[in-house]
Order: sequence, then C-alpha cells, then structure tokens
Amino acid sequence: MCSVEQNEIPDDEVGNIIKSKLTNDLIHGYCLFGKDDTCLPRYYETGAAAVEEFEIRNEDVIVASFPKSGTTWTQEMVWLLKNDLDYDRAKVEIYDRFPKFELPGLGNSRYDSGDLNRVNSIDELNACTGPRLIKTHLPFSLLPRQIRNGYKTPKIIFVMRNSKDTFISYYHMAQILWLWNVSKEELAKVYLADKVLYGPYWKNVLGYWNMRHLPNLLILRYEEMIKDLKSIIQRTCAFLELDPLTEEQLERLFTHLSFNSMKNNSAVNYEKVIKERKQYNPTGDGAFIRSGKVGGYKEEMSSELINKFDEWIKKNIENTDFNENYACFGHVE
Repeated sequence: MCSVEQNEIPDDEVGNIIKSKLTNDLIHGYCLFGKDDTCLPRYYETGAAAVEEFEIRNEDVIVASFPKSGTTWTQEMVWLLKNDLDYDRAKVEIYDRFPKFELPGLGNSRYDSGDLNRVNSIDELNACTGPRLIKTHLPFSLLPRQIRNGYKTPKIIFVMRNSKDTFISYYHMAQILWLWNVSKEELAKVYLADKVLYGPYWKNVLGYWNMRHLPNLLILRYEEMIKDLKSIIQRTCAFLELDPLTEEQLERLFTHLSFNSMKNNSAVNYEKVIKERKQYNPTGDGAFIRSGKVGGYKEEMSSELINKFDEWIKKNIENTDFNENYACFGHVE
C-alpha cells in the first residue's frame, strides 16, 4: 500500500508524450508522488511505504542527486574513501556496492535476469550489516521519515549540475538505459513541464539546497569536481570524518576518478546493463559515461531551446538564494 500522496499525470500533450514515448516493458507507467509531485514509475507505489519507514542508521552514507548530475562519479569517490581505497574490491559493479532506495526490482519481470532490476533493494539494504552506502535520486521530501524529522542523521552528499548539461546527459542516457524512444524536443517538453522521471528537477535540487545548513549534508557541484577534483576529494574526506589522504593516496584516487579512467572502467560505466538492454532496443547506441563536458549543452541545444530553459530556470529560482549565474550557465565562483 502506498503511504504517500499519489496523483495521476494529466492527459495533455506532455502526458501523451510520456505514455507514447517513455512507457515500455521496462517502465509500464508513471505517477506523481508526494508533496513535490515527483514523477516515478507507477510500481513505486508498491514500495513507497518501505522507503518511508526504512530504518536508517546514523553511520549510513547516502549519495543523492537528480540523474546525470555526477552521481556515479561521486559514488565511486565515496565508496573508495569509505573502504580504505580498496581498488580490488572496487572492481565489483557500482550498483552492487551502492544499493539504492528506489526498489528497482518491483514490477519489471521481463528484465529481472542479469541487470539492475533483479533485486528489491530495500530488502538488500536491510540485510546489510554495519554502515551502508546508499544511492538515491529521490528528492529530500521522499527520503525516509527518520531523516526528514531529524531522528537519524546519516551523512548525505548531494551532487548537482547545471540543468542544461544535465538534460543533455539525461536524454542520451535514457535511450540506452530506460529504452525511451523520444526526440530531444519531446523530452524537453516533459522536462520543462516538471513531469520527467525523478523530476521536477528544481524541487529535487532546491529540496536539498534549502537543507544545506544541516551538519550532516554536504552539497557538491559537478562543475567544481571538473575544475578541482583533488579539493573535492579532500572536502569529502573531511566531511566523512576520515583521516586525510597522503599525497600518494590522493594522486592515485585522482587518477582513478579521471574521466578517461571512469569511462573505461566496466565497474562504473554500466557496460553489462547497456548490453542487456540492447537486446530489447537494438537501435539504442551510446555510453553511460559520455563526454563529461561543462557547457556541452551549447553543442546540442538550439538557441530557442536554451532560451526556454533559461526562462524556466529563472522562474524556478525566483525568490530563492540560488545563484543565477550557476543555475543558468554552470559557472562556479
């Protein structure tokens, strides 16, 4: 039984794009959940109560984000920091080392063998002993109640990225992982209407941003990671209350987390999953870790679409203290 408010997606132009282009045997349909009307697969209703009531441990570490904001990059950094830089054990796929809240095993029988949708991740997390590393794309408003009410204080690292670069990366990823058969222009309509999977983007981002005063929450920017990864590694290490890295340790981790290393690392680039999904979408092509550029959206978005995004951005950050220069252009000070 669903324990959070649930609303249907209207049968308008955006709703029709969702039904005709974003629905398939992997994701049968979508609903809007919670006070932020977060768009999630309809099957989430069977697991919403388990997430809401999930027993958090104070020693848990959660990496949260809107999809394609630098999540996997951050996960790999955090996992290695929390596991004594054990590069041999890091050869296991990241999704096995870092389960997520979103219950990927529910409602997807066609894909249950050999890929991400093979387990109920809440059961997996409950079976874990000791501190757990957890991934989520859920907004703060849908995190387990014990986190929202402050009863438990796990470390939370939220990573964000300029929304236009995020959109482009999201578009390419959705075709190979979620098997969406949608044009960039069609997906932009859904994205800007705040009905895209794990959206609304701004409610996701601002939900964590507005809680940044919490001592157990660290916010990272993808663009800062590109600009000065070593500083981000050191900041994250300090936040996790770990001993500082030696120069040699820092240099090796920096090299391991470089773009080329991540792109060629089968444990983090979802190689097996993409190969599995390709059985059902032979025309799907591309890589999970694709270009990593800051400002790459300029090469793929028309000036008209960029203007639409900028208007949407300004509307959503109005009357907030979110930096417009970063929100629109990804510029970090």
